[in-house]
Amino acid sequence: MTATASGSPSHLLTMPMDWEAEFYAATDWERGAYVGGEDMADHLATFFDRVGVPDSVGSVGCGPAAAEFAVAEAYPDTEFHCYDIAPSVVAANREKAREEGLGNVHFAVDSLPDLAVDDEFDLVYCVAVLYFVEDVEDALRALYDRVAPGGHLVFTYPNSYLRAWVRDLPEGQKREAFSLVEAGENLLTYDDLEDVLGTRPRSYWTLVDARDEEYASRRAPAVFVPKRA
Repeated sequence: MTATASGSPSHLLTMPMDWEAEFYAATDWERGAYVGGEDMADHLATFFDRVGVPDSVGSVGCGPAAAEFAVAEAYPDTEFHCYDIAPSVVAANREKAREEGLGNVHFAVDSLPDLAVDDEFDLVYCVAVLYFVEDVEDALRALYDRVAPGGHLVFTYPNSYLRAWVRDLPEGQKREAFSLVEAGENLLTYDDLEDVLGTRPRSYWTLVDARDEEYASRRAPAVFVPKRA
């Protein structure tokens, strides 16, 4: 399956902060995964091994794309199409891909809930993104619509345990970023996920043997949902 990562979004992500202006363009950000750190690349590779290596991956809200870069290098026959709202991180990622000669990983500006890209992917991957989306159910539908028949959607989502954690954070930009969660405006449950997607989700952390990791806590659930062929 082929897909094209190009163009600009027709709609911007509904967020409590401007990630381009307040984070990527204003800070010395590090190239890492915001949930799970360096382990996320190994977890994604384990997912490939257990459900089947996809021909194409669509990563939405990729940020620095640490896991995507690592897995793209290990699986050169899989095409990675990665999207983020922040033009500066997209530009930095494109430069890194060029410097490292990774022709199977591509980047473009796009965002939830109204994705401009209309391609389908064998795997749609969206980690540490829905926390910041107001129209979270519409975003879930948009993600699932991009999954090819027989493929999978992997994502994390905001819940009441994350809300309790946010309420304990000190005042500052990090707490501001989670303002939707703190206000309880975009919280989800397993039942909500099933209602929206029509399929009961399964634990991603359990499948990839990460259930006992500190980051795989009740406040950071990660799930996967198959799509019927």
